[in-house]
Amino acid sequence: MLKKLINFIIVLISFYGVNIYANEIKTFDLHFVVITNNPDAKTKVNLNQLYEEVNVLNKYFVKEDRSSIVNFRFKSASLYNDIKSSTCHLVDLGDAMQPFNLENAATLFNDCTDLNVRDKNAINIYIFDEYSDSKGFNSINSYGKRNSNKPFIFLDWKRLNHTTQSPEEHEMGHAFGLSHVCVPGATINSSTNIMASASCGLGSGGKRDIGFDASQVQTILHYVPLIEAKLASQ
Repeated sequence: MLKKLINFIIVLISFYGVNIYANEIKTFDLHFVVITNNPDAKTKVNLNQLYEEVNVLNKYFVKEDRSSIVNFRFKSASLYNDIKSSTCHLVDLGDAMQPFNLENAATLFNDCTDLNVRDKNAINIYIFDEYSDSKGFNSINSYGKRNSNKPFIFLDWKRLNHTTQSPEEHEMGHAFGLSHVCVPGATINSSTNIMASASCGLGSGGKRDIGFDASQVQTILHYVPLIEAKLASQ
């Protein structure tokens, strides 16, 4: 009798398309690559720091109620000496004396076949030294892109360890398909959504210390299986 009941439940699940894993929190592997030759960056960026970056993401890439959406796991890392002779031109972006271009970075990323520089089965995080015309290498802008479900992040080395406007979770938000949100009147000390930005011209990005709202969580969860499938298939 029990066996028949179990079989009946399985049939119902199959027929109605019930996903018994709907509440399962997925885990994504991270591959870190240090592409800057800045001596201060090379001193700061070691394996312990990169493991700490994973801890930061698991702590702060969360909903408004501070509960997790996905988990992240350290997979591997390539330090500068491991990739300095790579033929992948992506490495040239580490200390480029020109403003960063995200679309150009995506092209170089997609063209890269060096497994030390790009792990096709993980989310890749590049530690670089950002340059801008106005601030030179004092610029600290960082970037993230979903890239047709092959996400990557460029994180300025000066923002490691969760400094200055919550960079890790903000850029990972972009990697999972989120755009900036505007918070009119916000100052640098205001509590704001993780994806807040000054790009709208109406306020600061603030502290970015409020988790993702329901709509943002829905977007992230929409892309979770798509990113998972793409990373597994490459």
